[in-house]
Amino acid sequence: MNNKVSNVYPVQSLRRPGELFEEVEALAGIGYWEWDEIGDNCTYCSEQLARMHGVTVEEFMRRATSMDADLEWVHPDDREHYRTQTLRLRQTKSIVELEYRIIQTGGGEIFVRERGVAVVDADGTHLRSYGFILDITSLKSAEVALRDLHHRQEEILEQRTKALRLSEERYAFAISGASQGVWEWDLNDEHNYLSEQWKLLLGYTDQDLPNAPGLFIKIVHADDRSSVEQAFQAHLKDRAPFDVSLRLLHKSGEQIWVRARGHAVWNKENRATKMGGTISDITEYRKLLDTAQYYAERDQLTGLYNRHYFMRIADDLLHKSSPSCRSCGVAIIDLDDFKEINDCHGHPAGDSALIILAERLVEYIGDTGIVIRLGGDEFAVVFSTHLRWMETVQYFKRLLEEISKPIAWKGFLFECSASLGLAEKTQANGSDVNDLLQQADLAVYDAKAAGGNAVRCYSEALLKAALNRTNTLNSARRALTDERFVLCFQPKADLQSQKLAGFEALLRLSNKDGTLVPPSNYAEVFEDSVLACRIGEMVRLSAIEQASSWLEAGHDFGHIAFNMSPPEFQAYQREPQFVDRLIEAISNAGLKPSHIQVEVTEDVLLTRKRENVSGILRHLRENGITVALDDFGTGHASLLHLKETEFDLVKLDVSFVRSMLTSDVDMAIVETITKLAAKLGKQIVAEGIETQEQLAVLQGLGVAFGQGFLIGHPVPGDSVRFPSNPLF
Repeated sequence: MNNKVSNVYPVQSLRRPGELFEEVEALAGIGYWEWDEIGDNCTYCSEQLARMHGVTVEEFMRRATSMDADLEWVHPDDREHYRTQTLRLRQTKSIVELEYRIIQTGGGEIFVRERGVAVVDADGTHLRSYGFILDITSLKSAEVALRDLHHRQEEILEQRTKALRLSEERYAFAISGASQGVWEWDLNDEHNYLSEQWKLLLGYTDQDLPNAPGLFIKIVHADDRSSVEQAFQAHLKDRAPFDVSLRLLHKSGEQIWVRARGHAVWNKENRATKMGGTISDITEYRKLLDTAQYYAERDQLTGLYNRHYFMRIADDLLHKSSPSCRSCGVAIIDLDDFKEINDCHGHPAGDSALIILAERLVEYIGDTGIVIRLGGDEFAVVFSTHLRWMETVQYFKRLLEEISKPIAWKGFLFECSASLGLAEKTQANGSDVNDLLQQADLAVYDAKAAGGNAVRCYSEALLKAALNRTNTLNSARRALTDERFVLCFQPKADLQSQKLAGFEALLRLSNKDGTLVPPSNYAEVFEDSVLACRIGEMVRLSAIEQASSWLEAGHDFGHIAFNMSPPEFQAYQREPQFVDRLIEAISNAGLKPSHIQVEVTEDVLLTRKRENVSGILRHLRENGITVALDDFGTGHASLLHLKETEFDLVKLDVSFVRSMLTSDVDMAIVETITKLAAKLGKQIVAEGIETQEQLAVLQGLGVAFGQGFLIGHPVPGDSVRFPSNPLF
């Protein structure tokens, strides 16, 4: 799966916070993967993709470590093609689509179509790749059936053509079987002949349809006459094979698809005197072909056009916009938190909701554009309208209102919202549909970051931000690989006894010159679920290891506190063993749970699954780990969270401590929080203490603990000192 394709837009620009690396819903048999080109390993595999290979996600991630490892799943006959395409993509920026067979663990075999995108930097270096794999086994089976039917028809027609050459008697062409017939055209007197058998098939008798000039004009569909005439003239002029598919009209008006084959007879003067051949009924063949084409172009759940069709026709639709068109482009509609419907009510409920939403989209868009289901809970619209651009934006904002209308299912009512991204086709950005699609995806990402249920338009600023974010994430991945993330430890003091109470583990990125960079310089890293979890795991294990080292050295360090980010909690909601694993790691290091504190901001509670987060926090406290609410007073609903969620400590944000001596308002806030915490039985940790004056005020208010430059700076673990004297 590595290096499948490349393009000019970074894959990170296509992500939505906390969602891109969640499992892709397999509503259309599509699997999703991501590959880290720098680390040369698979970083994400959807459950559907793993099922295609007959393994679990964990087994797939364990085995997908290189192209050679991937080849173990590829059918031996397809491996050279697979390898060639993969290597070619390392040298090109083209989008590649390939088909091959997967040998599943367990012995099964499926046909798949794979399409992906490689992320390159400004120098053309491959950074990451991602893509989709579609199970096309059913389509391949249909193709085999079509080929078999086609071959059977050709064999029959070839037999009858030989009969035509061997006999001058027209009825020597007669073929047993109701689907075959004979035709002849005398080029001297324009006399037409059609076998009686075929007249009966068309609902005519010899009296209704006599063999005479004009017979063929009467029964050939008007839309096919031009193509038949062109094939006829080409045969007479260049003796090109006469082999056409056309529709004949039944007496009832029904259309019957036939395949007509034949050739002309030339006299000694090299002039064609007559032309004749056979016709066969291919109506069932055409129906099968139309069915196969329908499923190749349509989403099987909603009946909307699919991504394959969209990529094929979008450019033509944009180029063929009418002269009255003032705005045209691409919109992407990504449903917000749609996974919760599937999680709470099952996939039948989610499928029903998707069908209803698809109908609403089609009804609202009408002739303005074509609605496509890109996959999962994501739709797209390629549109062309007479509205000006700002009017078009308002038009799509009203679409969000249609989407948000309640959906009834078996006594339940669902309300869906969506994030919508718009990309306008202009002379400046060109008209390539891939560019517009990715621009719209950047706008969707911006709408998601704003909280969802919003419309955002693409701008160069979004692209720049996405590129910067990608560079930051890649730098963080390299830093993890190079072990350049380090922990520094800032002391916390008991403000009343002035003794050491513990430490907070603070993450720093070590530059090559040895300077340390704080997390504020790479905050985007902690919005990425995979990186946030990897770094969080490193922080926890390193903090536990440092605490164990201090304990063995006989130091009374009190405790070590570390922070857990919202993406970590989102991931661990699906991993109930997280707390147990943490307790086990603490125990194996010879520590007690009281040696560890976990700090969280209220952002982890700003989710519809807040009860799951509260459950994790409660489990931590039940096992003896202290939980602190960090940055208290700066969020959206701190008092509510303080009331509903069990915390042991409340950390007073540095912004209040820094300005409380110069701002009556901030001083009032500090006093109020202190009194409130005392009433609720919570202890306060004041952050950012830098002056004796601040310290004196906090001591006077009865604040229990504090940290800041006055008490001690963050330093690496081997530089920490344990003074016996008071800290200040």
